[in-house]
Amino acid sequence: MLGGQAGVGAGGGPPLVANVLQGGDVVEVATTVPYAIQSLIVKPEIRTPADLIGKTIGISRLGAIPHYTLQAIVKLHNVQGIKIVQTGTTTQAITSLSQGLVDGIITSAPFTFRLMKDGYRELVGPKEFKKAGVEFLIQGLVARRSFAAKNRDVVLGMIKATMEGVKQIFVNEKHAKAVLAKYTRQTDPEILDRTYKFALDIFVKDPTVTAASIQPIVQQSTEFNVVDAKLAANTPISAYYDNSYIDEIKKSGFFTQLWK
Repeated sequence: MLGGQAGVGAGGGPPLVANVLQGGDVVEVATTVPYAIQSLIVKPEIRTPADLIGKTIGISRLGAIPHYTLQAIVKLHNVQGIKIVQTGTTTQAITSLSQGLVDGIITSAPFTFRLMKDGYRELVGPKEFKKAGVEFLIQGLVARRSFAAKNRDVVLGMIKATMEGVKQIFVNEKHAKAVLAKYTRQTDPEILDRTYKFALDIFVKDPTVTAASIQPIVQQSTEFNVVDAKLAANTPISAYYDNSYIDEIKKSGFFTQLWK
């Protein structure tokens, strides 16, 4: 996007924060998933967050979404003494868990449901984040301000089309499961059903971007030294998003018509 090859795209999370603080003009214009969607999957003998003390948890890499998710868990349950290792891809993480090289991993659906079916435990997951009110903007639509200023209709159209797609999850279960099966490469009916229900729970019908979903990302980015702490402190949260497109669509009655 910064290279000018695209004006609108899917995105959110740490790259958004880093882009703004480094002088880029990419901002969030809509959110589809404002909560952490990954889970901490652990060995069955680990029953409570307190049991994590001294345990080794695998994440894909430092500074990536799984790392942010794990830190959110640490803060939520005030757990210290966890050892963190980088495991690479999801497949490598699952292999590390199955071979006993780590005590738990951060991963997402449908892998969470497959691992739980195999006997592992979901210690902390998206439902707990949502219940605790811990927002964490993972996915949505981003746009370049410079592009959007000249192509406002394109941005508005992308948001509308995306939300029409989200609606299909809620109203067309058969098709939604077919799409999930194709892109997650899952054929187990139980896994697909649980993944589908998970999607119903995490996707939002109102794509308005909230400051509360971006603030934790900024905070953790400074703690991980991914961005300059002083610059982050002096940058208003409003610099990361622009809800004017959502507001315009709401005034048109589109969302009311879409979800009636």
